[in-house]
Amino acid sequence: MSSSAVWNGIHFDTKTVIPAWVIGVYVLIIVALLLYGWRKHLLSSYKTVDYVYMGLLAALLVIWNFFISPLIPKFSAVTSWFYYPDIGEIIILLLAASLIGKPGTVMTTMFIYTLLSDIFHYGFGGEPFWFIYELIAYAAMLDLYLLLRGKYFGTNNQVVGRKKVQGEGGTVEVQEKVVRIPGLFVIDSVIGGVVVALAYPLFYHGFFATFVEGYSYTTQYVLTNSLVSAAGGVIMGLIAAPFVVYIRKVITGVY
Repeated sequence: MSSSAVWNGIHFDTKTVIPAWVIGVYVLIIVALLLYGWRKHLLSSYKTVDYVYMGLLAALLVIWNFFISPLIPKFSAVTSWFYYPDIGEIIILLLAASLIGKPGTVMTTMFIYTLLSDIFHYGFGGEPFWFIYELIAYAAMLDLYLLLRGKYFGTNNQVVGRKKVQGEGGTVEVQEKVVRIPGLFVIDSVIGGVVVALAYPLFYHGFFATFVEGYSYTTQYVLTNSLVSAAGGVIMGLIAAPFVVYIRKVITGVY
């Protein structure tokens, strides 16, 4: 570890595997793409039920990570490379994306989760960087993917075109051309699985563990662990897919 913390438990150690400027550029790209989605009217306003879903799923994620996951038997020879307790977090975040289907959903859910985690478990040491970590590592890529998939995330449907038509009373309505692609929901789930599985080995080990806490990791360790974890994410995504579809159907009646 590096020398004593500088401020609020943060070491500001820049000897990271992922350079700080790469993280900065990544954040700017996320912001730019979300602004593009806003200008193209791809960011829909949330309804009350959306906030209810996000709040409940964030609370469920707290329960999973702090009360259920610790009870799952772990074998270091396996979990060092394939952290299978992530399956719960994958299912929960996929449910957030699937039930609400609006870009920004997963980031909002993770923001609530991080706030609850700080209040009830961690405290606020290291902030605001743990908020940044949770948002860009676990949520941002899924929200950017929702710019493409939207409300059809977790289904076999995909919008391939939109057009404005004149409705009754002179109102303008947007009609969507939707095609059905068998197995598309599995791709959604696998992408979500890989994103969540990569968050810890790539973003935590690669940058935040060093920058915030002063821990040191080698480039080889981060790359190897990330590649193997990505493969594990594919497996967990495949396992999670039918559960997410079933739960969505039970709650909304839509498949």
